[in-house]
This record gives sequence, C-alpha cells and structure tokens, in this order.
Amino acid sequence: MTIRSIDTSPGVDAMAAHFVVPGKVAWLSHSRPALNRLIASKRGNVLPIVAASILPMAAMIGGAVDMSRAYMVKSRIQQACDAGVLAGRRAMQQSNYSEAAKAQAQDFFDINFKEGYNDTTDVSFVTTNPSGTSKVLGTASTIMPTAIMGMFGKETIPIDVACEAELNLSNSDVTFVLDVTGSMNDSIPVGGGGSIVKITALRNSVMSFYDTLANAATGSLARIRYGFVPYSTNVNVGEILYDTNQTWMNGGNTADSWNYQSRRAIWRTTAVDCQVFGGNQSFSCPTRNHSTVSGGGTNISLQNCVNYGDNRGGWGYGFNPNPSGTPIESTSGGLTTKTSYTAYSWGGRASGWSDYNDKQCVRQRTVETESTTQEPGSTFVRWEYMQRTYPTYDFVRSIKTANPAVLTPSEINNSTSRWAGCIEERDTIAGSVIAYGSNGITVDGSTNAHDLNIDAAPSSDATKWRPYWEQVYFQRNGSRSTACPSKARLLSTMARTEVQSYVNSLVAVGGTYHDVGLLWGARIASPQGIFASNVNASPGNGGSVGRHVIFMTDGELTSYDFVASMYGTESLDRRVTGGSNNPTQLERQRRRYLAICEAIKGKGIRLWVIAFGTTLTNDLQTCASTGSAYTAANSTALNTAFQNIAKQISELRLTK
Repeated sequence: MTIRSIDTSPGVDAMAAHFVVPGKVAWLSHSRPALNRLIASKRGNVLPIVAASILPMAAMIGGAVDMSRAYMVKSRIQQACDAGVLAGRRAMQQSNYSEAAKAQAQDFFDINFKEGYNDTTDVSFVTTNPSGTSKVLGTASTIMPTAIMGMFGKETIPIDVACEAELNLSNSDVTFVLDVTGSMNDSIPVGGGGSIVKITALRNSVMSFYDTLANAATGSLARIRYGFVPYSTNVNVGEILYDTNQTWMNGGNTADSWNYQSRRAIWRTTAVDCQVFGGNQSFSCPTRNHSTVSGGGTNISLQNCVNYGDNRGGWGYGFNPNPSGTPIESTSGGLTTKTSYTAYSWGGRASGWSDYNDKQCVRQRTVETESTTQEPGSTFVRWEYMQRTYPTYDFVRSIKTANPAVLTPSEINNSTSRWAGCIEERDTIAGSVIAYGSNGITVDGSTNAHDLNIDAAPSSDATKWRPYWEQVYFQRNGSRSTACPSKARLLSTMARTEVQSYVNSLVAVGGTYHDVGLLWGARIASPQGIFASNVNASPGNGGSVGRHVIFMTDGELTSYDFVASMYGTESLDRRVTGGSNNPTQLERQRRRYLAICEAIKGKGIRLWVIAFGTTLTNDLQTCASTGSAYTAANSTALNTAFQNIAKQISELRLTK
C-alpha cells in the first residue's frame, strides 16, 4: 500500500525558494543529490520517515521504562539505607559502634530491601562510624538488569546510594521531679516475669535515660545538665537555699524564730514544811519531841486539831475524819499549784497519839508546783501539746556539719537535732480559686499567695521560707507524722557515677503531694527565677538550650491534715483550708498543682509526665505538654517511657 501526499497549494516553490540560503543551492545539488531529490519529492515519503524513526523511538521509550524502574529501585534502597543507619545509631552504645549495632542496622536494611526486587542482584549495605563522631554512615548498592535497553547494549544499571544518621542533640536542661513516696517501696512486675521494687526500677530507668543522652552527645559540643527534685509531703531544698542566700530563710538572722505545732515538758517541784496551830511561822518537820516546837497555840483539843487548816488524812489510831478530801489547786498559765495538808502531831509526838487531853497541834503542808523549767530536785510530770515558738538561727546553721547540732527544745533527754533541709513554705492564702494567668498564679484573684510565686525572691518575713524541724512536730494527742525526702539538686553537668550515686541515695517516705514537687521543679528550672544565674549559665558553645521537666509519679494526689508537711500541720495551722473544718484540702491542693503545671508550660519548658503503676488520669494528661504523657504498668514500660523521652530530646534524625 502506497501512501501518497500531493501538495497543490499555490506558491510552494516560491516559499521553498524563500527558505533556501543563497549560495548553498549548488552545494546541496552536488553533495547530496539523492537527499535533494528526496526533499524535492512530493510522493510516498511518509512510510520511509516512519521506518527511520522506529529505532530512536524504541530507544527513547525503552530508556524511559528502564529509568523508571531504576528510579523505583533507587528510592526503595535509599529508604532501606536510611532505616538501617537509624537503627544502627539507635543501637550504638556510648561511642562504641559494636557488632551488635551493625547487625541491627543490617537487619533493618534487609527488612526494607530484599534482593530480587525488580530483578536486582548483588545487593550490598555497609555501615561505618567515623572515629570521634556520633554519626553512622551507610552506603548501599545493587545492580538492576534492563528490560529494553539491553538491545542497545545497556544490559544493567548500577545503583548506589549513601545515608547518614546522628543523634543531633542541642544543649538540654532536664529537671527530674520524682515521686519518692512510701509506695515506691512496693514491688511491681518487671514485664517479662518476676518483680522489682519500684524505687529500684526508677533508679535503673534514670540511668538508662542518662546513657541515651550521653550517647547522643558523643562527638558533639552539646551541654547536658540535670536537676533533681525528689518529693513526698515535702521537698529537701534547704541546702541549695542556704548556699544561694542564707537570708532567704527564716533563721538567716540571729533574732529569727518560727512557730511549730509542738509540745513542752511540765516539771513538778515539791516543798514540804510544817505549821503550828495559832502560829504563822513555817518550819521543817523533824521527828522530835513536840515540846521543842516553839510558838503558836497550845492546849488545843483533838477535834480542833483535826479541823485545823482543812487537814487531810488519818489521825491517831486510824481516825480519818475526811477520807474524800482533795488537795487545794490553783492554775495559772496552764500550770497547776497543788497544796495539801496532813496531820503531823498532836500532843508532842508525830504519830500514835495516846491520850485525849488538850495538847499543842502541828500540821504538815505539801506544796506541789508545776513549771516549764527543770529545777534541781524537780520531776517530770507530763507533756503539754501546743504551738510553740523556737529560735531558728542555730538550727538553720546546723545544716552544715561544720556547725554544731542544737538541743531539741521539745525533748528532756538532752537529745540534739540538725536541720535536714526540708522547709515550710512562705505565706499563702487559704482560698479556693487557684488559677494561672498573666499575673502568675493567683488565689481568689490575689497575687499575695507567696508560696505559689515561682520566681520572686524573699523580701520580707512573709516571703521567707522556714526550716522544717522534724523532731519538734506533735499533734495534740502526742502523735507525730513527718517525712523529709532526699536532697534536691540544682542543674549541673554530672558524670555517670555521680548520677548513679545520687539515684542510689533516694529513699521512699511520706505521701504524694504533687503540688510540692512541681512547685520546686518549676523554681529550679525557671530562667526568670531565684536560681536564674544557674539556669541561664552560658553553655559555652553558642547554642540555645532546650528545657525539660520530667514528672514521674506512682500514685494519685493525696492529702493529710495530720501530717507535718510543707504547710505545717494542716489540722492545726489551717494554711491551705483556712478556719473551715470541711474537706477542702485535697481539692485545693489539686488546683494548686494544675496551676503550677500551666505555669511551667507557660515558661516554654516542656513538661513530660509518666504515670508509673497507676492511672494516667485526666489531670496528669492535662498537666503534661502536648504529646508528652506516658503510662507504665511495669518496670520495663517505665524504662521504655524514659527512653522515648530521651530519644525525643536528643532528636535522632537523618542528616544525609
């Protein structure tokens, strides 16, 4: 079949002539006569042109198909390479890229790219860790056979990719707010069988967290600092306050004192003398002949002698005219003076009266006087439970072992005590509406709840912290319930052995007061607060600092009015609940801790929350920053939660 094309349009020759370059026509005629004729021909030229185009078109289409296949292979092997180096870097321990870490990288590569994909062969994946760096480098390659380009001599396409991963850690400040209440002594499942004490699991998880960030910092100039606030019903921040500024404490000045719900000893002094009927003098009562007693009336009858001075006790031969009589008492300032009388003699002898004639009469007087002072010869009687004022200067100084301990003022056995470092908070407001806003945390709209002011330094007695004196607290019934956890630490760089030693020192004691721990976690982490010089210390590398508070608890908020806590003894001091005797303390403490959570997040600090062996309540989730709440039902899950937080802080990522 011939396809012919006939052009009958006018002016074709003229147009062709117009497009011929002058001086070239003769050359074309000579050198390419066949081509000239082909160009000039108007018949049967479509089929040859199509035939001549088949090979180039096949090459173009085949190349597109094979290059598309190659692109798919390269994309897949690149993803596998990235997955491999990420897994290898995550498995890397400290600066050691071990064989186990290499195997982990290879496993992830193999899962994501299998030999034979699009007929690939000779798949290779190699990872390395350049000395002194925190990076894992990878190269992957394969060979893909072509489907069409083989007919043109291109039988295979080699494909090579490179990948790189590192833990890109910026400067990080991490403040741990750790629940170390009594329940942390309980056991919890490990996760794979067996059990472990909660506080031991916590120690292990903190160390695992430390190792993850240490690994991330390998080969970098990043600064990592840690602060710690162990909490129960109190926090132990006394030494860091004392070292920062002694005058922030009640007890920083020699004249300082504070009121404690305590007790005092009552002593009794007994004095015995005699009086003669009709006389005013008092004298000792020796066992001697009555006639030597001078002064006073004589010749008194037995009955009158019995009635003399409201005598108590028996006379003569079992004679007891007033068997139900009681001593005469008087009270002043809570102290009692008790006076009683007994017969001493009638008729000259101290006992065994033998006749009924009129004789001289003498009575014995016993005066028992109560006092708060131990005098020579006095005896201890009882304790009186009350609020007492004790000087605090020497007690606060005793936190340093170079200074002497002080006598415990609520004891009588010369026992001594030292300040362990827990505190009573500064003045607050016993209100019900606690909220965080532009003015900080307010109570019933007032900013005068000084205890909830995170950043302000003390400027008056009302804004100073007071020493918590464990040995002197007593309830009115004589019971005592106190708790003072391990010392808090300001942010600092810490060697692994230092962190291990610190977490090993944590002890579990007391109840779960979230507001107490979070308040001081906020103070230690705040760039605007009382420890700002520490918080804002330059990292020395020109980088910014990421700030994190990790709040871990193993229980819901508790509240006890009989425990001596950071607010004293609530049943007696009423600093949180006020004068009311209704059950408001727990709810008010709840509102306080949620307001503190908002204040922490308002400072740009990321607040992580871990519920360990307890419910991740709505309150705990509300407390946490977005996407920063975890629950851990066992010790393995706790370790995983700490690891996940550490990995997010260290930002494991691809760098190539």
